[in-house]
Amino acid sequence: MISQIKRSLISTFRNLPGKGVNKKVVVIECDDWGGIGVPSVEAYQSLKKAGLPMDSSRYSRFDTLESADDLQALFDVLAQHKDSRGKAAMISPFYNTANPDYEKIKANGFSTYETEPLLTSIKQRAKGDVLSLWNQGITAGVWMPEYHGREHIATAMWLRALRSGEEKTRTAFEHGFASYSPAGTPKLALNFRPNFYIEDNADLNQLRLDMEDGIALFVAAFGFYPTVFNAPNGVFIDGFDEYLVKNQIHYNAVPRQRFDRDVNGQYRLKTFRTSDKTPHGMTLYVRNCNFEPTEKSYAGLGHALSQIQGAFICGKAAVIGTHRVNFVGGMDEKNRAKGLNELNQLLAAITKKWPDVVFMSAKEFTNLLS
Repeated sequence: MISQIKRSLISTFRNLPGKGVNKKVVVIECDDWGGIGVPSVEAYQSLKKAGLPMDSSRYSRFDTLESADDLQALFDVLAQHKDSRGKAAMISPFYNTANPDYEKIKANGFSTYETEPLLTSIKQRAKGDVLSLWNQGITAGVWMPEYHGREHIATAMWLRALRSGEEKTRTAFEHGFASYSPAGTPKLALNFRPNFYIEDNADLNQLRLDMEDGIALFVAAFGFYPTVFNAPNGVFIDGFDEYLVKNQIHYNAVPRQRFDRDVNGQYRLKTFRTSDKTPHGMTLYVRNCNFEPTEKSYAGLGHALSQIQGAFICGKAAVIGTHRVNFVGGMDEKNRAKGLNELNQLLAAITKKWPDVVFMSAKEFTNLLS
Protein backbone atom coordinates (compact mmCIF):
# COMPACT_ATOMS: atom_id res chain seq x y z
CA MET A 1 0.00 0.00 0.00
CA ILE A 2 2.81 2.43 0.91
CA SER A 3 4.67 1.73 -2.34
CA GLN A 4 1.48 2.26 -4.35
CA ILE A 5 0.86 5.61 -2.65
CA LYS A 6 4.47 6.57 -3.34
CA ARG A 7 4.11 5.67 -7.02
CA SER A 8 0.91 7.73 -7.27
CA LEU A 9 2.61 10.74 -5.68
CA ILE A 10 5.56 10.47 -8.05
CA SER A 11 3.22 10.19 -11.04
CA THR A 12 1.18 13.15 -9.80
CA PHE A 13 4.28 15.31 -9.46
CA ARG A 14 5.45 14.41 -12.97
CA ASN A 15 2.05 15.28 -14.43
CA LEU A 16 1.81 18.77 -12.96
CA PRO A 17 3.30 20.60 -15.98
CA GLY A 18 1.48 20.87 -19.28
CA LYS A 19 -2.05 21.26 -20.57
CA GLY A 20 -4.88 19.32 -18.95
CA VAL A 21 -8.04 17.93 -20.52
CA ASN A 22 -10.28 17.80 -17.42
CA LYS A 23 -11.77 14.45 -18.30
CA LYS A 24 -10.53 10.93 -17.70
CA VAL A 25 -9.06 10.12 -21.11
CA VAL A 26 -7.01 6.99 -21.77
CA VAL A 27 -4.90 6.77 -24.94
CA ILE A 28 -2.96 3.57 -25.65
CA GLU A 29 -0.09 4.01 -28.11
CA CYS A 30 1.71 0.88 -29.26
CA ASP A 31 4.98 1.11 -31.22
CA ASP A 32 6.85 -1.07 -33.74
CA TRP A 33 4.09 -2.47 -35.96
CA GLY A 34 5.09 -3.46 -39.48
CA GLY A 35 8.73 -4.27 -38.75
CA ILE A 36 9.95 -7.78 -39.53
CA GLY A 37 11.84 -8.14 -36.26
CA VAL A 38 13.02 -11.74 -35.93
CA PRO A 39 11.79 -13.34 -39.16
CA SER A 40 11.14 -16.85 -37.83
CA VAL A 41 11.70 -19.33 -35.03
CA GLU A 42 14.22 -21.06 -37.28
CA ALA A 43 16.19 -17.83 -37.73
CA TYR A 44 16.17 -17.26 -33.97
CA GLN A 45 17.50 -20.76 -33.31
CA SER A 46 20.20 -20.49 -35.99
CA LEU A 47 21.37 -17.10 -34.74
CA LYS A 48 21.43 -18.31 -31.16
CA LYS A 49 23.50 -21.32 -32.24
CA ALA A 50 25.86 -18.92 -34.05
CA GLY A 51 26.56 -17.15 -30.77
CA LEU A 52 24.36 -14.07 -31.10
CA PRO A 53 22.77 -12.96 -27.81
CA MET A 54 19.20 -13.62 -28.94
CA ASP A 55 17.91 -14.07 -25.39
CA SER A 56 19.38 -10.85 -24.08
CA SER A 57 16.34 -8.81 -25.11
CA ARG A 58 12.65 -9.55 -25.49
CA TYR A 59 12.86 -7.93 -28.93
CA SER A 60 15.34 -10.49 -30.24
CA ARG A 61 13.49 -13.28 -28.44
CA PHE A 62 9.81 -12.56 -29.14
CA ASP A 63 9.31 -9.62 -31.54
CA THR A 64 8.25 -10.62 -35.03
CA LEU A 65 5.94 -9.48 -37.82
CA GLU A 66 2.34 -9.51 -36.66
CA SER A 67 -0.08 -12.11 -37.96
CA ALA A 68 -3.83 -12.05 -38.51
CA ASP A 69 -4.20 -14.24 -35.41
CA ASP A 70 -2.26 -11.69 -33.35
CA LEU A 71 -4.51 -8.84 -34.47
CA GLN A 72 -7.74 -10.80 -34.05
CA ALA A 73 -6.79 -11.83 -30.51
CA LEU A 74 -5.88 -8.24 -29.64
CA PHE A 75 -9.08 -6.83 -31.14
CA ASP A 76 -11.15 -9.39 -29.23
CA VAL A 77 -9.69 -8.15 -25.94
CA LEU A 78 -10.23 -4.50 -26.79
CA ALA A 79 -13.84 -5.09 -27.84
CA GLN A 80 -14.72 -6.51 -24.42
CA HIS A 81 -14.15 -3.22 -22.59
CA LYS A 82 -16.41 -0.21 -23.11
CA ASP A 83 -15.93 3.35 -21.89
CA SER A 84 -18.50 5.80 -20.56
CA ARG A 85 -19.62 6.50 -24.14
CA GLY A 86 -20.17 2.82 -24.88
CA LYS A 87 -17.12 2.73 -27.17
CA ALA A 88 -14.60 -0.09 -27.08
CA ALA A 89 -11.07 0.32 -25.83
CA MET A 90 -8.71 1.06 -28.67
CA ILE A 91 -5.03 1.09 -29.56
CA SER A 92 -3.16 3.54 -31.76
CA PRO A 93 -0.48 1.39 -33.45
CA PHE A 94 2.60 3.34 -34.55
CA TYR A 95 3.91 1.79 -37.75
CA ASN A 96 7.32 1.55 -39.32
CA THR A 97 6.53 1.64 -43.02
CA ALA A 98 9.48 -0.18 -44.58
CA ASN A 99 11.89 -3.02 -43.94
CA PRO A 100 15.28 -3.76 -45.50
CA ASP A 101 15.26 -5.46 -48.88
CA TYR A 102 18.02 -7.90 -47.97
CA GLU A 103 18.48 -9.33 -51.45
CA LYS A 104 18.98 -5.93 -53.09
CA ILE A 105 21.28 -4.70 -50.32
CA LYS A 106 23.46 -7.79 -50.65
CA ALA A 107 23.48 -7.48 -54.44
CA ASN A 108 24.85 -3.93 -54.28
CA GLY A 109 27.61 -4.93 -51.88
CA PHE A 110 26.04 -3.13 -48.92
CA SER A 111 26.74 0.17 -50.64
CA THR A 112 23.20 1.54 -50.52
CA TYR A 113 20.12 0.84 -48.46
CA GLU A 114 17.10 -0.58 -50.27
CA THR A 115 13.56 -0.70 -48.90
CA GLU A 116 10.81 -3.27 -48.84
CA PRO A 117 7.58 -1.26 -48.40
CA LEU A 118 5.22 -2.12 -45.54
CA LEU A 119 2.52 -3.37 -47.92
CA THR A 120 5.01 -5.73 -49.56
CA SER A 121 6.19 -7.08 -46.21
CA ILE A 122 2.61 -7.69 -45.07
CA LYS A 123 1.48 -9.30 -48.33
CA GLN A 124 4.54 -11.53 -48.73
CA ARG A 125 5.54 -12.34 -45.16
CA ALA A 126 2.64 -11.94 -42.73
CA LYS A 127 0.54 -15.00 -41.83
CA GLY A 128 -3.15 -14.63 -42.57
CA ASP A 129 -5.11 -11.75 -44.06
CA VAL A 130 -3.56 -8.92 -42.06
CA LEU A 131 -4.79 -6.28 -44.52
CA SER A 132 -8.41 -7.22 -43.90
CA LEU A 133 -7.82 -7.14 -40.14
CA TRP A 134 -6.41 -3.60 -40.42
CA ASN A 135 -9.63 -2.46 -42.08
CA GLN A 136 -11.83 -4.37 -39.66
CA GLY A 137 -10.03 -2.84 -36.67
CA ILE A 138 -10.30 0.69 -38.03
CA THR A 139 -13.98 0.23 -38.86
CA ALA A 140 -14.68 -1.25 -35.42
CA GLY A 141 -12.98 1.70 -33.75
CA VAL A 142 -10.28 -0.32 -31.97
CA TRP A 143 -7.35 0.46 -34.32
CA MET A 144 -6.08 3.79 -35.67
CA PRO A 145 -2.55 3.73 -37.18
CA GLU A 146 0.07 6.46 -36.74
CA TYR A 147 3.71 6.94 -37.86
CA HIS A 148 6.86 5.61 -36.18
CA GLY A 149 9.45 6.49 -38.83
CA ARG A 150 10.24 4.54 -41.97
CA GLU A 151 12.44 1.91 -40.29
CA HIS A 152 13.37 0.99 -36.75
CA ILE A 153 16.98 0.79 -37.94
CA ALA A 154 19.86 3.26 -37.95
CA THR A 155 20.34 2.42 -41.61
CA ALA A 156 23.58 4.34 -42.32
CA MET A 157 25.32 2.84 -39.29
CA TRP A 158 24.04 -0.63 -40.13
CA LEU A 159 25.38 -0.45 -43.69
CA ARG A 160 28.79 0.68 -42.46
CA ALA A 161 28.94 -2.26 -40.06
CA LEU A 162 27.97 -4.62 -42.88
CA ARG A 163 30.62 -3.18 -45.18
CA SER A 164 33.22 -3.64 -42.48
CA GLY A 165 32.64 -7.38 -42.68
CA GLU A 166 31.99 -7.79 -38.95
CA GLU A 167 31.18 -11.49 -38.72
CA LYS A 168 28.12 -11.59 -36.47
CA THR A 169 26.52 -8.56 -38.10
CA ARG A 170 26.86 -10.33 -41.43
CA THR A 171 25.49 -13.55 -39.93
CA ALA A 172 22.44 -11.69 -38.61
CA PHE A 173 21.97 -10.12 -42.05
CA GLU A 174 22.08 -13.52 -43.78
CA HIS A 175 19.19 -14.60 -41.57
CA GLY A 176 17.12 -11.46 -42.26
CA PHE A 177 17.77 -9.89 -38.86
CA ALA A 178 19.00 -6.31 -38.48
CA SER A 179 19.04 -5.74 -34.72
CA TYR A 180 22.50 -6.95 -33.77
CA SER A 181 25.30 -4.46 -33.23
CA PRO A 182 28.94 -5.38 -32.55
CA ALA A 183 30.99 -4.37 -29.52
CA GLY A 184 31.87 -0.69 -29.52
CA THR A 185 28.49 0.49 -30.81
CA PRO A 186 27.41 3.59 -28.87
CA LYS A 187 24.92 2.71 -26.13
CA LEU A 188 22.35 5.07 -27.59
CA ALA A 189 22.48 3.17 -30.89
CA LEU A 190 22.51 -0.34 -29.44
CA ASN A 191 21.35 -2.98 -31.92
CA PHE A 192 20.96 -0.24 -34.54
CA ARG A 193 17.36 0.32 -33.34
CA PRO A 194 17.08 4.16 -33.29
CA ASN A 195 16.25 5.17 -36.86
CA PHE A 196 17.27 8.78 -36.24
CA TYR A 197 20.75 8.05 -34.90
CA ILE A 198 23.51 9.08 -37.31
CA GLU A 199 27.25 9.48 -36.92
CA ASP A 200 27.84 12.09 -39.61
CA ASN A 201 25.96 15.24 -40.59
CA ALA A 202 26.47 14.12 -44.18
CA ASP A 203 23.70 11.58 -43.52
CA LEU A 204 21.16 14.23 -42.49
CA ASN A 205 19.63 14.94 -45.88
CA GLN A 206 19.17 11.28 -46.77
CA LEU A 207 17.60 10.65 -43.39
CA ARG A 208 15.14 13.48 -44.00
CA LEU A 209 14.25 12.06 -47.42
CA ASP A 210 13.80 8.61 -45.88
CA MET A 211 11.48 10.01 -43.22
CA GLU A 212 9.34 11.73 -45.83
CA ASP A 213 9.35 8.62 -48.02
CA GLY A 214 8.11 6.69 -45.00
CA ILE A 215 5.10 9.00 -44.76
CA ALA A 216 4.29 8.34 -48.42
CA LEU A 217 4.51 4.60 -47.73
CA PHE A 218 2.13 5.08 -44.80
CA VAL A 219 -0.40 6.75 -47.09
CA ALA A 220 0.03 3.95 -49.65
CA ALA A 221 -0.70 1.37 -46.96
CA PHE A 222 -3.63 3.02 -45.17
CA GLY A 223 -5.08 5.57 -47.57
CA PHE A 224 -4.72 8.56 -45.23
CA TYR A 225 -2.00 10.69 -43.65
CA PRO A 226 -0.92 10.04 -40.08
CA THR A 227 -1.72 12.66 -37.49
CA VAL A 228 0.95 11.79 -34.92
CA PHE A 229 4.63 10.84 -35.06
CA ASN A 230 6.79 9.12 -32.48
CA ALA A 231 10.56 8.68 -32.90
CA PRO A 232 11.95 5.13 -32.45
CA ASN A 233 13.86 4.62 -29.20
CA GLY A 234 13.34 8.22 -28.11
CA VAL A 235 16.02 9.56 -30.48
CA PHE A 236 15.38 12.36 -32.99
CA ILE A 237 16.94 15.23 -34.95
CA ASP A 238 16.47 18.80 -33.81
CA GLY A 239 14.47 20.69 -36.44
CA PHE A 240 13.21 17.64 -38.35
CA ASP A 241 9.69 18.39 -37.12
CA GLU A 242 9.60 21.02 -39.89
CA TYR A 243 9.41 18.24 -42.50
CA LEU A 244 6.78 16.33 -40.56
CA VAL A 245 4.55 19.41 -40.47
CA LYS A 246 5.06 19.92 -44.21
CA ASN A 247 3.78 16.36 -44.65
CA GLN A 248 0.59 16.95 -42.63
CA ILE A 249 1.82 15.53 -39.31
CA HIS A 250 1.20 18.18 -36.67
CA TYR A 251 1.54 16.22 -33.41
CA ASN A 252 4.45 14.44 -31.79
CA ALA A 253 4.03 11.90 -28.99
CA VAL A 254 7.21 12.13 -26.92
CA PRO A 255 8.72 10.67 -23.77
CA ARG A 256 9.36 13.15 -20.98
CA GLN A 257 12.96 13.20 -22.14
CA ARG A 258 14.30 12.47 -25.60
CA PHE A 259 17.77 12.49 -27.15
CA ASP A 260 17.84 15.06 -29.98
CA ARG A 261 20.83 15.64 -32.25
CA ASP A 262 21.83 19.31 -32.17
CA VAL A 263 23.59 21.43 -34.81
CA ASN A 264 26.95 20.32 -33.39
CA GLY A 265 26.15 16.66 -33.99
CA GLN A 266 25.67 15.87 -30.29
CA TYR A 267 22.72 13.90 -28.94
CA ARG A 268 21.45 15.70 -25.86
CA LEU A 269 18.49 15.08 -23.58
CA LYS A 270 15.59 17.47 -24.03
CA THR A 271 12.71 17.63 -21.57
CA PHE A 272 9.13 18.07 -22.79
CA ARG A 273 5.67 18.72 -21.43
CA THR A 274 2.27 18.29 -23.00
CA SER A 275 1.21 21.26 -25.18
CA ASP A 276 4.78 22.38 -25.94
CA LYS A 277 5.08 23.78 -29.46
CA THR A 278 8.10 23.87 -31.73
CA PRO A 279 9.08 26.88 -33.87
CA HIS A 280 7.71 24.99 -36.89
CA GLY A 281 4.24 24.56 -35.39
CA MET A 282 4.46 20.97 -34.12
CA THR A 283 2.46 20.31 -30.94
CA LEU A 284 4.01 17.85 -28.52
CA TYR A 285 2.42 15.71 -25.86
CA VAL A 286 4.02 13.40 -23.33
CA ARG A 287 3.46 9.70 -22.88
CA ASN A 288 3.03 9.69 -19.12
CA CYS A 289 2.31 5.99 -18.48
CA ASN A 290 3.94 2.77 -19.62
CA PHE A 291 2.67 -0.77 -19.94
CA GLU A 292 5.20 -3.46 -20.81
CA PRO A 293 3.87 -6.79 -19.47
CA THR A 294 6.49 -8.96 -21.21
CA GLU A 295 9.43 -6.89 -19.95
CA LYS A 296 11.42 -8.51 -17.14
CA SER A 297 11.14 -5.30 -15.09
CA TYR A 298 7.33 -5.19 -15.38
CA ALA A 299 5.99 -4.09 -11.99
CA GLY A 300 2.42 -5.29 -12.42
CA LEU A 301 -1.01 -3.74 -12.85
CA GLY A 302 -0.71 -1.71 -9.66
CA HIS A 303 2.16 0.28 -11.13
CA ALA A 304 0.27 1.00 -14.35
CA LEU A 305 -2.85 2.06 -12.43
CA SER A 306 -0.79 4.34 -10.20
CA GLN A 307 0.56 6.13 -13.25
CA ILE A 308 -2.94 6.54 -14.68
CA GLN A 309 -4.22 7.84 -11.36
CA GLY A 310 -1.40 10.39 -11.18
CA ALA A 311 -2.39 11.69 -14.61
CA PHE A 312 -6.07 11.94 -13.70
CA ILE A 313 -5.37 13.74 -10.41
CA CYS A 314 -3.67 16.48 -12.44
CA GLY A 315 -6.44 16.65 -15.02
CA LYS A 316 -4.21 15.07 -17.67
CA ALA A 317 -4.98 12.33 -20.13
CA ALA A 318 -3.30 9.00 -19.39
CA VAL A 319 -1.22 8.40 -22.50
CA ILE A 320 0.05 4.83 -22.21
CA GLY A 321 3.11 3.74 -24.17
CA THR A 322 3.55 0.07 -25.04
CA HIS A 323 5.08 -2.09 -27.80
CA ARG A 324 4.02 -4.74 -30.30
CA VAL A 325 6.32 -7.30 -28.68
CA ASN A 326 3.80 -7.58 -25.83
CA PHE A 327 1.04 -8.85 -28.12
CA VAL A 328 2.55 -11.10 -30.81
CA GLY A 329 2.91 -14.86 -30.63
CA GLY A 330 4.78 -15.78 -33.79
CA MET A 331 7.89 -16.71 -31.83
CA ASP A 332 6.06 -18.08 -28.79
CA GLU A 333 2.29 -18.06 -28.29
CA LYS A 334 2.80 -17.90 -24.52
CA ASN A 335 4.26 -14.41 -25.00
CA ARG A 336 1.07 -13.19 -26.69
CA ALA A 337 -1.13 -14.90 -24.10
CA LYS A 338 0.73 -13.21 -21.27
CA GLY A 339 0.52 -9.76 -22.82
CA LEU A 340 -3.15 -10.04 -23.70
CA ASN A 341 -4.06 -11.39 -20.28
CA GLU A 342 -2.42 -8.41 -18.61
CA LEU A 343 -4.05 -5.99 -21.05
CA ASN A 344 -7.45 -7.55 -20.38
CA GLN A 345 -6.95 -7.14 -16.63
CA LEU A 346 -5.71 -3.56 -17.04
CA LEU A 347 -8.71 -2.48 -19.11
CA ALA A 348 -11.10 -4.18 -16.70
CA ALA A 349 -9.45 -2.40 -13.76
CA ILE A 350 -9.60 0.97 -15.54
CA THR A 351 -13.32 0.76 -16.34
CA LYS A 352 -14.11 -0.45 -12.82
CA LYS A 353 -12.04 2.19 -11.03
CA TRP A 354 -13.03 5.06 -13.34
CA PRO A 355 -16.47 4.34 -14.84
CA ASP A 356 -16.43 7.81 -16.46
CA VAL A 357 -13.29 6.95 -18.46
CA VAL A 358 -13.10 7.81 -22.16
CA PHE A 359 -10.96 5.69 -24.49
CA MET A 360 -9.50 7.70 -27.37
CA SER A 361 -7.19 7.15 -30.30
CA ALA A 362 -4.13 9.36 -30.54
CA LYS A 363 -5.84 11.14 -33.43
CA GLU A 364 -8.99 11.90 -31.44
CA PHE A 365 -6.94 12.99 -28.43
CA THR A 366 -5.10 15.62 -30.47
CA ASN A 367 -8.40 17.46 -30.89
CA LEU A 368 -8.24 18.24 -27.17
CA LEU A 369 -4.83 19.90 -27.61
CA SER A 370 -5.88 22.38 -30.28
